[in-house]
Amino acid sequence: MVNISIPKTPYRKVPAPWRAAYEAHIQIVERQVAVVAAWVLLITVVFYQFTHQLRLGHNADVWLTEAACRLPVLLCALLTLVSHYTGKPRCQSRYLLRAMGLSVMTMILSLFLVHYSGQHENIYQVTNGMVISFFGVTVLSVRGPKEFWLLFAVPLAIFVPVALAMGIATKALLPFLFDPMVMMVIGFVLSEALRQLRKGEFLARQQLREQATTDQLTGLLNRRAMLQLLEQEHARAQRYGATYSLILGDLDRFKGVNDRYGHNIGDIVLQETAHRLKRQIRAEDALCRWGGEEFLILLPQTSLDGALHVAEKARLALADEPMEAGEHSIHQTISLGMTSCQGGNDIESAIKRADDALYLAKENGRNRIEVIAAPGLEPPVTADDIKPAQTGAP
Repeated sequence: MVNISIPKTPYRKVPAPWRAAYEAHIQIVERQVAVVAAWVLLITVVFYQFTHQLRLGHNADVWLTEAACRLPVLLCALLTLVSHYTGKPRCQSRYLLRAMGLSVMTMILSLFLVHYSGQHENIYQVTNGMVISFFGVTVLSVRGPKEFWLLFAVPLAIFVPVALAMGIATKALLPFLFDPMVMMVIGFVLSEALRQLRKGEFLARQQLREQATTDQLTGLLNRRAMLQLLEQEHARAQRYGATYSLILGDLDRFKGVNDRYGHNIGDIVLQETAHRLKRQIRAEDALCRWGGEEFLILLPQTSLDGALHVAEKARLALADEPMEAGEHSIHQTISLGMTSCQGGNDIESAIKRADDALYLAKENGRNRIEVIAAPGLEPPVTADDIKPAQTGAP
């Protein structure tokens, strides 16, 4: 039996089948963070630039130098907002976040070098800005430690040699960097905790969604999930005038298996049936446990002629090889009813035709396929044409 449980820890790795969805989730988070960060940077940087006289009246001669240091940040923020609201140029939010983070680090470290004079009162405003900037850049590190190294290690690896080359002694430099570095560590911890919480929330949501759409015994889609796929495929058939086919199968005399061997063995038979049927369909097809011992196959953009080949493979997949269930070898067969549907029909009538065709297969001897075409569509084969290729149930 398939066992699906909520992860006990948010630090659990993302399972392979969910990685594409997790990547899409992270991209959404990055886009949201990028837009908010761009607005904050745009407003904050412009505000600091034009309050220069109030904050640093004694250094009015470096106004243009400060503007040059802040210009890359403004350009990155504007590019992010233009890309988000107009779609042109199309830029991945991951790279926009990196650009904003690196430009902020470059700006604040450059301003430190511009204003450093050895006197604490001359650098007070800049060191406060370093504390804020170091913390803010950690927020841009949506993807975790790998981003930390890029956004901090690279700028600092350039800054320290430049500062030493300007004659700023290491002993004099460290006091100014201490508070920003402490704030950076705090930001690391908070950012990583948020990242893990987001991952844990994603895993829990994915597992709840899987529980809602998956049959827990066979691991196949459940009826609810299949109905959603049917609605999507039917809408596509209406839009493009395409044809899709349905195959409804029911295990022959399955109640006898449960009565004779017990429900545990019956469950194994259902699981093995799901496994064998799944091997007969394409990646774009859908297979669900429709209910009890019934299975429904959706074949998008497939005519009855193509569906017949799939149905015959499915029938033979069970009939040709007994199932090993515990100590028992069980010869299990399946009866199949087929139909097709176009956009002009409706889903309910298509399912009804498949069910009626399945009833005919049961009535005509089991372990066989019967076809009922949609109104206005001639079947490529008739029931009589199928009979010679099949045998009755033992």
